[in-house]
Amino acid sequence: MKKLLITALSVFSLTAQAGFMDGAHNWNNGSSDPFKSAIKAAESGYKANLAVNMAWRDTGSMIKEAKKLNAAGKTAAAVALANKAHHQSMNATAQTALAESAGPRF
Repeated sequence: MKKLLITALSVFSLTAQAGFMDGAHNWNNGSSDPFKSAIKAAESGYKANLAVNMAWRDTGSMIKEAKKLNAAGKTAAAVALANKAHHQSMNATAQTALAESAGPRF
């Protein structure tokens, strides 16, 4: 009985964790087009950063360049650039939290 219980719990825990494992950050929001999901994630993060005045300098231009690359038919390069822009927006969001507590410590 113990073996069956341990096996069942192991299988359950592995299947529960499968959704949390890093798969190169699949930001698929219901779209079968990888560029659409990547650019949507990048734009939403960038807009959130603009709202709190903590957007990074190059993120907007990276999004524009990714759209141009996609229009030119260079989908792989466009997805890579959109993912890079999304990483920048995530880092800017993390920096926002740190900037709130910045200041001199006496």
